[in-house]
Amino acid sequence: MLLRTLDLSRSRSIEQIKKRVAKRTSTESKDWILGRGWDHEKLRERRYPTREDLDGASSKPVFLKRICGHVAVANSAALSIAGIDNRSSNPSGGEIVRDSEGNPNGVLKETAIELVENRVPEPMDLTRKALVSASTKLARLGLTSLHCIVGSLTELNALRDLKRERKIPQSIYPIIPPKLVDSLEASRLSEARSEDTFQVRALKLYLDGSLGARTAALNEPYHDDPTSSGMLTLSNEQLTMVVSKARDSNFQLCIHAIGDKAVDLAVQVLGETFGAEGCRLLRHRIEHSSIVNEESMKEMQRLGIIASVQPRFVYSDRWAGERLGAERLPQLYPFASLNKAGIMLTAGSDCPVEDPNPFEGIWSAVARPGFDKKERLTVSESLVAYTKNPAYASFSEGFRGTLGPGNAADMVVLDGDPYESSVESLRKIRVLRTIIAGKVVS
Repeated sequence: MLLRTLDLSRSRSIEQIKKRVAKRTSTESKDWILGRGWDHEKLRERRYPTREDLDGASSKPVFLKRICGHVAVANSAALSIAGIDNRSSNPSGGEIVRDSEGNPNGVLKETAIELVENRVPEPMDLTRKALVSASTKLARLGLTSLHCIVGSLTELNALRDLKRERKIPQSIYPIIPPKLVDSLEASRLSEARSEDTFQVRALKLYLDGSLGARTAALNEPYHDDPTSSGMLTLSNEQLTMVVSKARDSNFQLCIHAIGDKAVDLAVQVLGETFGAEGCRLLRHRIEHSSIVNEESMKEMQRLGIIASVQPRFVYSDRWAGERLGAERLPQLYPFASLNKAGIMLTAGSDCPVEDPNPFEGIWSAVARPGFDKKERLTVSESLVAYTKNPAYASFSEGFRGTLGPGNAADMVVLDGDPYESSVESLRKIRVLRTIIAGKVVS
């Protein structure tokens, strides 16, 4: 959908954002103006845009997500449609940011984003076109299998239909929110699990936010804001309840946890609810695992919890030293330590937060620009994290992720050999051909 909405990743001031919104308003017939990608760290004003900023740019409802997706800003029209006013209370795990007079200033954090997002129209025809467009783009980058976080039943049904119509060549592993479990009929869920190229068996939970927005839950305060340690979006009791429901439904859990406080809680609740045998059976994943202390690392290994990491964060998070300080910075993105501890690493992009090109991620994991080199991965370790291990993490290691007799002929032709490339030239490797199930698709 980002390919069809405002890409604000190159905006360098709030004025630029306002001009982009105003231009889209004048040329777009749609009711809503949607966008994503702004980063206050890169804006001249060094602050979040507000409702007042956007009101001057458009009278249509405007909803713009920060690059991380954990903070958004809405104008007055969008807030009104969502029923957010000075009497609104914060939802559990979220915050409606207010001005000095107690009125919502348009900034929404974590679960508060859903108050507006759930009111944005989602036409099936537009969703289908967006999914096919994204699939084509990702195929050109050499991506033959996709683990997709799905936000709605419309999107899930569109993906399923497009796969059946053979309009999306990649195998799809949808990761759905808990609210969709009750929407799926048991028969349809069983059918989806039996298909090699479309399996619905994973739930996505958000346990904290992002380091960029200072909403990742840390055990110690932020270095550049000692008044804050981030926020957990679920309490121990709430997480236990959702995890128990997943256990009863035999769903794999993909728990978003960036800060060490969130990782600690995720590991604790998974261990208490499933034990080692149950965790290994369902192959639970902690998405990001950005800061993991030694104790949690040992427990992840004991339980067989998978660390689903995004190496390109290393390149993008140039402000990480400000957030964590020099003492904690070496603990960030501990890929090598996780690997040495016997924890399975799977690597992804977190697109649209980051560039989906896997060689950007491989280069970041091997080079670790600006970070301690002790946590770098080898080329071989990185490639395994992008191929073999993700197949295991999606219960498809018996027919995908490696080249061998009986496996799907999913492969790419590259313009260079990663094993013989210099570190810097890794990110310059390009995909010449993408082959899925033996068919050239790009």
